[in-house]
Amino acid sequence: MSKPAQTKTSTDTVTVPFPRVTGLVRQLTHDVRNGLNNVDLQAAFLQEIVKDPQVVPEIKRLRAMVTDAAKMLQAFSASFWLPEPSLITYSAAVFIEDFQARLAKLLPEQAADIRWDVKLGSESIAVDIEMLFRGLAAFFKNAFHFREDQRPIDVVVIAEDDRLVIELRESKSSVPSAPDGWGCEPLVSTRRGGFGMGLFYARQVFAVHGGEITAAFDQATERLTTRLSLPLAPR
Repeated sequence: MSKPAQTKTSTDTVTVPFPRVTGLVRQLTHDVRNGLNNVDLQAAFLQEIVKDPQVVPEIKRLRAMVTDAAKMLQAFSASFWLPEPSLITYSAAVFIEDFQARLAKLLPEQAADIRWDVKLGSESIAVDIEMLFRGLAAFFKNAFHFREDQRPIDVVVIAEDDRLVIELRESKSSVPSAPDGWGCEPLVSTRRGGFGMGLFYARQVFAVHGGEITAAFDQATERLTTRLSLPLAPR
């Protein structure tokens, strides 16, 4: 007597090509954002016709919540898609200055805890500025999320062997796993509420810029060093 065919269950491992996941996420977030835009339009209409002074502030709060949710979905969707970079030649020193200003707005409560040591001259880099800003910021966000005891983060920026080198040096008593593998796979996160796309996206950004990323933890000195490098533009 032949055995009945076994049916796969939801607990079985299924391999799905990442481009298919990307397509699903982008379509789903697009549809949800359209729905949120409709909610915002309806709320805007209510804000115009409602005169109750107690209700109007609540409608404004509702619209702000809808806007925040739409921005979160947009950022999440963008992390699944890496466009071709539009490279421009840019002063490396100015790029770092602009990034510091951007980081101060992005992380206003933590940016003051970064101790910068920038030693650059007239070197230039060929980069997609906005793309690289976002990719680089992911490393800082991750560092601040997992930092211990509000310890400062040291950042050294130098030109070395025809490359722009940015080193993040964090004081840590331990790390949960080998840091060189962090962000190598998508959708893997140890952060509560995390999606596991930040460092993965950042690695893709550095890859399309010809960048290199290494990370190592020294137990003796209790230091995690993340070394990011990009090729300098020819003089």
